[in-house]
Order: sequence, then structure tokens, then C-alpha cells
Amino acid sequence: MTLASSQSGFGEALPLTEHRTVPFEYAFRYELSGRPGNVINRTVTVSIEATFVAVSIGYGVIPNVTPLTFGPEPSAPIFLVHAGDGQPSLRDIPMGAILDALEKSLPESSRLLKRETGAEATLKNGIKLNPDIAEVALEDGGSGPLAASLLPKLFQVVGAPPENIQFLYALFDEASGREFQNEPILNIAGLGISNGDRPFRYFSTPIIFAPQATIRLEIREVSDFQGELHVALHGYKVLGARGTPTGRVQQRIGRMRRR
Repeated sequence: MTLASSQSGFGEALPLTEHRTVPFEYAFRYELSGRPGNVINRTVTVSIEATFVAVSIGYGVIPNVTPLTFGPEPSAPIFLVHAGDGQPSLRDIPMGAILDALEKSLPESSRLLKRETGAEATLKNGIKLNPDIAEVALEDGGSGPLAASLLPKLFQVVGAPPENIQFLYALFDEASGREFQNEPILNIAGLGISNGDRPFRYFSTPIIFAPQATIRLEIREVSDFQGELHVALHGYKVLGARGTPTGRVQQRIGRMRRR
């Protein structure tokens, strides 16, 4: 693959007469804490061997699947009625007791930017029976007795769907001091949602990063999503540019051919 000419992100012509190009990507990885407003910066340095031309940007997420278990305490007033006639069943647990237990188990950081309690926000994603004890809880259609030790771990919180993630991103060329946006961009506005519906975008004009340039990508968390965020700059390297190791190799090859 050869390239006759290209342009930087600011429309500057770059003379790249018949240089060989190879596909390449630079990747950024972030651990999202689920704290809205948290800012994370990552940098990568373009290798000395060649200029890097970024054509598009995309992302993907890996949710944090650590389960949060919860359940009503055996000492809750609703269960005292069963003290004389046996153990309560799944059918005996009212929704109010489940909500109270959920609210107590959630950290304060689980509250969203909206005026919602942690329980209200979590219920929009969902809860389920703890898989480890689900069969016991569902015996006799949910009427089977439950030991007191099982009640506090009867339920689990369902993780937030990856498409619910929201963050702001901003791209910088530290070598030149250039910013490639006037302010951070919301991922849904610039990249799409992470379920695969347009999860990347092409730059209107390819962005050229010189050898040894430092690329910085800033992420500002907006949602309470926890997990790994992976962002990639897709593009190619231009081999043989003057002043690079690949350029010196091609110059020697050219002299050998002329002989």
C-alpha cells in the first residue's frame, strides 16, 4: 500500500511521496470507578520508526461483573410472625423489605446524577435471585421454608447494561499542544453506544502524529458504570519518512539500486 499525499487534522498538506504504509492502532485502557466527574488521563507515545496517521476512533466496554448480594435480615419485623410456626418462604417476603435491604447494601457512590436513590436506580437495571440458592428459594413454587442464614444473601443486583455507559472524551497532541475539540465530547454524541450501534467514527480529515509524539486521551466519567473502557485510534504508519529509521533504510536501498 502506498500513499501519495495526506493531510493533518488542521488541513496541512503533508508530502508523503510514494511511501509505504502499514495498518496500525494505538489503544487506551481505563478502569472506570462509577464515580461521575472522575477524570482519567492516558497517554501513548508514537514510535520513532514512523509517522502515525489516525483515521478513526472507537471504543468498547467490559462491565464489572462482581455480584452484589443482599437480602432482608432475619430480625426484620415482617419475619417475626413466623417465629412460632416455622421459617418464612420466598412468598412471605414483601417488596418493601426487599427495597429496604437493597438500599442498605448499596454504597453512597451508586447514586446517579438524577435525584434517585441507589435502590431506585438499581431496580431500573434489575435484581435476581442469588444463583447459589435460587433452587432452594423456589422449592414448592416459592413456598418452601428458608433458613435464617440464607435471607441476607437471597438476591443479587444485575449489572448495568454496557449501553448505559456515558463519558466525555478529549484528544490532545502533547508534542504540538493541539486540542482536537473545543470541549470534551459525550460518547453518545461522538461515537455512539457500546452495544455496537455506531461505536466508532471516522475523522473528517485524518490526524497526523509525528514520530515520538505523545497522544493524550482524557476521559471524564458521567454515569455510574463500573468496568473497563477500551478506546482505540485506528489508522496506519507511514514508513520511509525522512529522519526516521525506516527512512534511512529506504535511502540505503535506493542508493544500492542506483549502483
